[in-house]
Amino acid sequence: MADETKQESHQDPSGENTPKVTGIGGIFFFSEDPERTKEWYSENLGLAVNQWGSSFETRNANRPEEINYLQWSPFRKGSDYFKPS
Repeated sequence: MADETKQESHQDPSGENTPKVTGIGGIFFFSEDPERTKEWYSENLGLAVNQWGSSFETRNANRPEEINYLQWSPFRKGSDYFKPS
């Protein structure tokens, strides 16, 4: 599960089209015990968790009918999932 950002082009002051980040795909971090971390967030903060973490539905402020999702996921400390990054 890699972090994916959404991009769209816009014209910058120089008159050129450049990519613009319009969203974030997730919050990923390392934990000594990801299962215990997910359990703590579920019990203490009420997050609905699954095997990957928790998903959050968000709306685009400029297009409220557009539904987006943000993934919150703890990974075991020392994991090479994101290598090379």
